[in-house]
Amino acid sequence: MLISSLNKFRQLSPGHRRLLFQAVLLLPIIHVALFFLGYYRLRRIIEKLSPWKRIDLHDPESDRLQRARDIARLVTIAAQRGLYKATCLRRSILVWWFLRKENIPSKICFGVRMLNQKLEAHAWVEYQGFVVNDSANVREDYQILQDIFPQTKSGL
Repeated sequence: MLISSLNKFRQLSPGHRRLLFQAVLLLPIIHVALFFLGYYRLRRIIEKLSPWKRIDLHDPESDRLQRARDIARLVTIAAQRGLYKATCLRRSILVWWFLRKENIPSKICFGVRMLNQKLEAHAWVEYQGFVVNDSANVREDYQILQDIFPQTKSGL
């Protein structure tokens, strides 16, 4: 199994390897930051660390969507096999941060549902209405919480 994982790692492009390595290191940091700072403060810090740049109009929409899904896939791999088994919120924060750094506008969505008389919460990232780090039908499984998290200047 280790050899299979190493072979898959070697097949990644250098950029994808670097992103995977960053995700493995950043997921535990996001966990600690979320614990001490809370969601709002952490979001504002990330926004300051990765301000928006002018959008490159030469980059087709489909390329950005595929790039967003690639980033989400690498973060999921890091969350499953890395140092820290991250929850959906931590994974979503990191995907959103990486997308901001790539100048891909996205938002973190929050939803809730009742399952076996228990309230469950979930977080995922969307780009242009497309879910990038979860199943496409996540919106059907969860009731989206809207307008409870205020927009910031640069959006969410």
